[in-house]
Amino acid sequence: MIRRAGWWGVAFVVTLTVGAAMVSVPTATQTGRQIQAFYAAHPTVILVQQLLAIVALGFLIAFAMALGARRRRWLMVATVLLAITELATNIPPAILALTNLGPDNAHALTVFEDVADMALSLAIGVFSVAATMDQVPWVRTVGLLVAAVSLARVVMMPFGVRTLDVVAPIAFLVLVLILSVRVLLGRSTQMPIGVAHR
Repeated sequence: MIRRAGWWGVAFVVTLTVGAAMVSVPTATQTGRQIQAFYAAHPTVILVQQLLAIVALGFLIAFAMALGARRRRWLMVATVLLAITELATNIPPAILALTNLGPDNAHALTVFEDVADMALSLAIGVFSVAATMDQVPWVRTVGLLVAAVSLARVVMMPFGVRTLDVVAPIAFLVLVLILSVRVLLGRSTQMPIGVAHR
């Protein structure tokens, strides 16, 4: 039963990838009129995308529980932070797809979404470290690298550098896949320090 819980991680990766491939929502670098026009042209696709993101979040929470979030305080904290920030990024697009708030309000909501996206990236970094703390050294290293990339993305975003906007999420998905495979293979339990370095 514990091994099969690894499929929650796989389901998260697949669902989030499908949703992300559907459409790329505007950022605050675009004008209010451009943002308003985009949401007016793609309301259904955007709503489906946000729904898939929420479903994917459910899968990730289930996977975090399988990794032991109930007994590992930092993993639970990281999971809660990730859930809150993910939902914060889903709300503005849903509102903009369902309503016609005008250019100024559309831009204001997009600014909020960008800030929420930065917070989500930080939460992903915290989750990546917390989820790999009891893993073998190479997996912990991957977790630290994903956290570093996520942090670098946040630092670069205010300067308009969006190079890591694709790299950081993909790195996180790869990490979740690694952890999922380890759970499926029964290698997700904590290893003694002496054994971990063999």
